[in-house]
Amino acid sequence: MHPLLERQIRKHLEPAGLGQETMRPFLEAVDRTYQHDDTALKLAEHSLDLMSQELTERNAALLDQLTERQRAEAQLENLLFLLGTTLESTVDGLLVLDREAKTVRFNRSFIEMWRVPDEVMAFWSHDTLMQHLLEQLVDAQAFTDQLAHLCSHPELECDDTFECSDGRVIERHSLPQPQGMDDVGRVLSFRDITTRRQAETALLQEKEEQKILIKKLEEAHNQLLQSEKMASVGQLAAGVAHEINNPIGYINSNLGTLRGYVERLLGVLDAYAAAETLLPVGEATQQIEAAKARADLAYLKTDIVDLLAETGDGIARVRRIVQDLKEFSHVDQGDWMLADLHKGLESTLNVVNNEIKYKARVVKEYGVLPMLHCLPSQLNQVFMNLLVNAAHAIEDQGVITLRTGTRVGEAGEEAWVEVADTGKGIPAHLLTRIFDPFFTTKPVGQGTGLGLSISYGIVQKHGGRIEVESEPGKGTAFRVVLPIQPPSSTHHE
Repeated sequence: MHPLLERQIRKHLEPAGLGQETMRPFLEAVDRTYQHDDTALKLAEHSLDLMSQELTERNAALLDQLTERQRAEAQLENLLFLLGTTLESTVDGLLVLDREAKTVRFNRSFIEMWRVPDEVMAFWSHDTLMQHLLEQLVDAQAFTDQLAHLCSHPELECDDTFECSDGRVIERHSLPQPQGMDDVGRVLSFRDITTRRQAETALLQEKEEQKILIKKLEEAHNQLLQSEKMASVGQLAAGVAHEINNPIGYINSNLGTLRGYVERLLGVLDAYAAAETLLPVGEATQQIEAAKARADLAYLKTDIVDLLAETGDGIARVRRIVQDLKEFSHVDQGDWMLADLHKGLESTLNVVNNEIKYKARVVKEYGVLPMLHCLPSQLNQVFMNLLVNAAHAIEDQGVITLRTGTRVGEAGEEAWVEVADTGKGIPAHLLTRIFDPFFTTKPVGQGTGLGLSISYGIVQKHGGRIEVESEPGKGTAFRVVLPIQPPSSTHHE
């Protein structure tokens, strides 16, 4: 019997429960029947051979298809393994959501970043996982709103940050989803940028500190230049004072002697005038009267006294100016000391008198000021800058008013000195810049923009402040406010 025929018979009879002993006689009977007719047997065998060949070919094709499918499945399995390994090895926390904004997958970094506990991992659902996230956020509502907006707009890109209640800063990023990704709504990438943000904050703070330091260095440099200038002025003043005091001394001495001589000569003239009345009227008396008329003796007698007095006043003024220069510069007094601000104001007024006298009338409304512990020469420099600026602010003729007094401030008792002018004033939008180095409202060539900046630094050094009030067209008032007891740290700067 043909093997294929036997296999087919057994395939159909074995499920019926027929044993080998029963099937053997049946198979032999079938075999004898096929062998009885040789033609029919050959035809059946030929058909069975064809069927066997066809089945073999089909089996081979199916085997090839199965092998190819197994190969594809193996490649897919490798690809999925590679993708899973990649997702698990990235330092970013990844959260995959479907179109309904429900959690599909997340990686190990996500679990560690958000500190997902084991019980949430064991019995997790989207709601419990999201609740765990939201409990850690400072602004949970903003996170939820943005997430819903992203899932409903797959074409948008997301790149934002948010803060956690423990102080961490998390950066969230998501790109638009490719077309055809029906199972995925969003892939969110989370990164802990706390260290980077702290570094950026520290860097910004360092930059701000550097800006402040640079500004202080610029101010210190400018003050140093101004101090060197003032020291040069002081040394010049001391030298000029020494050189002038010598000739002024002997001029004053000679003037005193000359005043004595003139008084004696006028006494002699008075004696002659008294004796003249005793002389008989004649040619001699006529010549004397003519000489007196030519000399205008009566005028000379009064004018010569006035000239001597004015000369004495002039010498006294020269001496006072020289002394004021010395007082203004305090060339020998560079340390903190008790000083009279009124005396410093007066000295400064005399020094800058030439800047003021043609522009303004000075009105003094002095109050009572105690002796102040300060650097007198530096405060005189502040007064000089304010007085010169006041004079420059007055275009034609005006008034500069000096006021002083004391008051009780937040930090204790304070002394104040105000310099007010009737000049053109300062626009409101410039008031915040007037103390900046090199900023000036004066025309080019008439100001360096350092005067008020240096004055501001000097007053700060004394623990005080400068207050400004100004109205365009009406004038400006600068008020220097100083603590009567300055901070102890300022004494050693």
